[in-house]
Formats: sequence, structure tokens, C-alpha cells
Amino acid sequence: MKKIAPIFVGLGAISFGIPASLFKIARHQGVVNGPLLFWSFLSAVLILGIIQIVRRKWIYRQHTSWKQVGLLIAAGTASGFTNTFYIQALKLIPVAVAAVMLMQAVWLSTLLGAIIHRRLTTRMQVLSIVLVLVGTVLAAGLFPITSALSPLGLLFSFLAACAYACTMQFTASLGNNLDPLSKTLLLCIGAFLLISFIWAPEIVTTATTFATVKWGVLIAVFSMVFPLVVYSIFMPYLDIGIGPILSSLELPASIVVAFILLGETVNWLQVFGVLVIISAVILPNIVSMNLPHHRVKN
Repeated sequence: MKKIAPIFVGLGAISFGIPASLFKIARHQGVVNGPLLFWSFLSAVLILGIIQIVRRKWIYRQHTSWKQVGLLIAAGTASGFTNTFYIQALKLIPVAVAAVMLMQAVWLSTLLGAIIHRRLTTRMQVLSIVLVLVGTVLAAGLFPITSALSPLGLLFSFLAACAYACTMQFTASLGNNLDPLSKTLLLCIGAFLLISFIWAPEIVTTATTFATVKWGVLIAVFSMVFPLVVYSIFMPYLDIGIGPILSSLELPASIVVAFILLGETVNWLQVFGVLVIISAVILPNIVSMNLPHHRVKN
């Protein structure tokens, strides 16, 4: 499992890069933010709930406690906060700037993991984080900035990064005695409850359309069901700091998907930034694979 963990966590990060384009397509079809988020998280809860019923993996039979269940539901609100803050940021600042700010989750998650586990990151992981941030700036086409940036927009996008960092750490450190799908279901329930509360006025006053439900289901699969499941299963097998670095694959994935689905232009500087990010992702994993026994003993 340890050998294939980086592959699946990387696929989960790539999956996170798809919904941005789906969200744009949905908005072009007149779908409103609140109902879209509501149906996305509701769909995730229903899909995972149905799977659990079919598999008969009842949570109360998994040697857990109500305290642990409550902690996982509370931890799930981080995903809801990520989506809420990010959408608010996109109203105030360019997508490229918001993407760069969201990728601050790479070093935030590594720092949070070091605090939680009381372990220092390696020099290779620090180097990878620096490369990820440099590549992110290039891949997002951040420069040149020709207009003033909203401080509130920057704050919202940074808060989204903080919430995303918490999501990565919570999926890695909480409820690992539970079946991964059960754990993911509880996380999604927490996110759904938060979204329902925050966006309640818009949800209640906006009519539900077929397009809202359709795009909600698709976004649920790519932004919650698949990535949270693979994060829950494989993130605990990764060395500290590796998971956040792998999560940076979300940005190049979003650029490629936007190019394919939306026809957005990509310049050579952005391509170079994507290559820098991919190199930063591959580097620590190669080192980790070459020194497996030494790492385990430490």
C-alpha cells in the first residue's frame, strides 16, 4: 500500500482540479452558487450512504465512539469552508491569484502536520514546497498583475487554503480505525451541514433545476467522493509532508482541464510552471523510495 499510496493521492489531487471547470460550465447555464454547492454535498452524502448500505458497513459496528463520530463530522466542515471561502474569493480577485493563494495549503498543511505529529520536515520536502510555490505562480499566469487586488479577496482565498490544509491533515490523522468509506461519509456529512447552514437563504429562495442537480452530482464525484476516499485510504501511508506536496497537482490538472473543456489559452510560461510542480512532486517520492528502510527506522 505504501508504494502505491503516492499514485492514488496524486489522482485524488488531480480530481480536485476538475470541478473548477465544471463550476464555470454550470454557471454559464444559469446555475446559482448556493444550490450548486448544496446539491454537490448532498449528492456526495447520498452516494456514499448508498454504497455503505449495499456493503453493510455499519458505523456502530466499527469499534468507534460517538466522540470520534462527532470529531469526524466536525472535521468535514473544513471541506465546506474551503468551497465557501474560495467561491467568495473568486468574486473579488482573478482566478489566477485565487489559485496561487489556495496553493498556500501546501506549506500550511506541512506545517500543521509537523505540529500535530511533533516532527520536523526534511530538507527535501522544504525544497519541494519552495518549487511548488514557484511553479504555482508561473502555472497560474500570475504575472504581470495589471489591476489592484482586493484585500478581502486575498483574505478569503487564504482562508480557503487554511481550510484545505485542515482537510488534508484531518483525512490523514482522524478515524483511521474506521472503514475509509465510512470515514469519508462522516466527513461529507459535516461539509453538507455547514453548506446547508451558510447558504440556506440562497438555497431556499432559488428554484432547483435539472442542471443544478446534474452538475451537483458530477462535482460531488470529482471534488468529494473520489478524492476524499483515496485521501482517507492512502494519506496515512505517506511520510509527513508528502501528501501536501502531492496535493499541488490540483493546479496543473485544473489548467489542463480548463484548456480541454473551456478552450482557455495556456502559454509556455504556464507549461514550465506545471513541469516545475510535477518535478517537485516526483522528487521527494523518488528519494523516499530509494531510502525506505532508513526512513522507517527513524
